[in-house]
Amino acid sequence: MSGLKVAILAAATAWAIPAMAGDDAFRQAVNYVFSGNAEGKTPQLVTSIVDENRCIISVETPGNSWLYNLKEIRPDKTVIDEKNGRISFEGDGTIVEHTFDFLPKVDKDNKNSIMLRGDAGRTKDALKLIFTRYCVPKSG
Repeated sequence: MSGLKVAILAAATAWAIPAMAGDDAFRQAVNYVFSGNAEGKTPQLVTSIVDENRCIISVETPGNSWLYNLKEIRPDKTVIDEKNGRISFEGDGTIVEHTFDFLPKVDKDNKNSIMLRGDAGRTKDALKLIFTRYCVPKSG
């Protein structure tokens, strides 16, 4: 019986490692796009995945909070402007919800831009991975 248990454990481990590696690749890609590093943290910014299946990302800075619905972003409307250091997103539906501390209003928009915090080439690769493997957009 112990040989069977070892075989089951080995099979489960072999299956789980690629799944964890895939999830880690998604997390690192999201973190790189929004924070410029694979950990998703800078002194004034923290990125986290709120709902991996629905591709909802949270970006927090002191006094501000953004929720991004990555499935609503149109990859063909995503622009990396190296000269101005910005990444612009656009979608057909609400792609971002922005709240400020001490204000009850939530702003929703189908356009947004963020600072380009990392290397433009690595950011393009991370966006390609996100939109082709993990967060396939709802509309084209």
